[in-house]
Amino acid sequence: MKLFNKISELIFGSDKNKFDDKSFSIKPVVIIAIFAGLLVQIISYYFNYQFAYRDSIYRLEAARRFFDAINPGIISQIGTVWLPIPNLIMMPLAAINFFWETGLAGSIVNFVAFVISGVTVFRFIKLALNNVLSTWFGFLMFITNGSILYFQTTSMTESTYICFITVFIYFIFKWVKLEKLKYLFYASIWAGLAAGSRYDSWPVILSASFLVIIISPGKKINFIKPFLAFSVVPLAIIAAWFIYNYIYYGDALEFSRGKFSTLAQLKYYEDAGRLLTKHNLLLSLNVAISSFMLYSGYLFFTVSVIGFFIYLWKYKVKLENYIPYLFLVSFPAAVLLLYLGQMIIELPNSVPPGYFNSRYGLYIFPGICFFTAFLFDYFLNMKKYLRKKILVYTMLAVFIFQFFMQFSYYPAFIPALAEVKYNYNDVNIEASHFLKDNYDGGNLLYDNIIFALYPWSGINLKERISFHTYEIGEKALNNPVTYAKWVMFYKKFPDDHIYNSLKDNFIFLDNYERVFSKEGIEIYKRKF
Repeated sequence: MKLFNKISELIFGSDKNKFDDKSFSIKPVVIIAIFAGLLVQIISYYFNYQFAYRDSIYRLEAARRFFDAINPGIISQIGTVWLPIPNLIMMPLAAINFFWETGLAGSIVNFVAFVISGVTVFRFIKLALNNVLSTWFGFLMFITNGSILYFQTTSMTESTYICFITVFIYFIFKWVKLEKLKYLFYASIWAGLAAGSRYDSWPVILSASFLVIIISPGKKINFIKPFLAFSVVPLAIIAAWFIYNYIYYGDALEFSRGKFSTLAQLKYYEDAGRLLTKHNLLLSLNVAISSFMLYSGYLFFTVSVIGFFIYLWKYKVKLENYIPYLFLVSFPAAVLLLYLGQMIIELPNSVPPGYFNSRYGLYIFPGICFFTAFLFDYFLNMKKYLRKKILVYTMLAVFIFQFFMQFSYYPAFIPALAEVKYNYNDVNIEASHFLKDNYDGGNLLYDNIIFALYPWSGINLKERISFHTYEIGEKALNNPVTYAKWVMFYKKFPDDHIYNSLKDNFIFLDNYERVFSKEGIEIYKRKF
């Protein structure tokens, strides 16, 4: 018990002055979160889901590339587009081959993030409502969400993002309630981690800074000190990212508009007629809402909207109670990005139908949990007994129904896995298996944007060459013999740089023989 409390106090600080109720013991919360996380970790590894998302493999590569690359090093391998903190956190574990090949380097980090997130949701609702039943209701909502549980088994950044965001919002709320400036400093550290992890956190951080400014006068203090206590760290990290991109790429916005940026990639979808939300506000709104409903569960989303409006009505003029709204900032941000054509989300009910980037709907889920728990608490405090009893039992029925629904129709009602199933391609796995059984050194030339080679293929990153590889990428496209024993490309994909460069290259055609071919994926080995 003391260990749990010590760890909890280390991360969250102590609530002893305000909350001493033993019914809020943190020990069962941690145990349940650990059990749920480990159970799904085992299931995910049994079904080989930890690498189901291509980005999960790319994230591990980004973490390992600091030391396993042709030009290793922290600065040389930070790269652009993806913010570096998740990669740096995974780096020590990715250095161990077993953790790299199995994906545990990412799973361990995200499992810890999941547990911290669950405990934070519990403590946030406890701080806001101070009701045992409501607090447990919101907490159990969070840790039983199938997509939340799945992403903590991968190397994706959803779990760490939700963790950092949830903890920093919790500390701001704690500052509001307990009026101790140190909590804003704690919030700044976690906000800094969020700022260096995902761009989605930037509007949340800016909104939080604004709230700190407007709430401060109500606390009868000058806003400058609270603003600086919270904002300096995350804003410094954001500024550092602009400076880094300017120094190393010559453009402070390289991450946003460079050749590997999301904006550049979206041109492909726009040209294919798939970026239909661009400059269409109603469609952008529809797609965003559909994504959030999908990941929250339709019933939870509906009751949380009811809870939101009751909360808004109850605290409409009390600025210090606006902090929970920070959990929802991702919603207007997503609508705006969809409208500007800087993000694409495809869902089964979108136009055109599909499954792509649907996971953006997960980012407001801590807020969904809070406002649903608030509604549950609102019903518990009703004075009319019969009405209270009916509504409370209805909420419990909603929880049970939503919980069993997502697993009864597995994986269709767990959108993170439904998207994986929709996009699944076993040919890439077969190519990775072939390389695992046959690769004998000598470097592999391939387009690493097209292919996400599985870590267990046994090919270190320093033995891989792509079209943009440090100093030798372009040379290898002209004369692969000098640089690579193996060549792999995808003939059916029009943007495969390796295929487009070598298909008429006589040096390649005369010196390599095809050793693997399936559904357009071909692997060649040098003849000597």
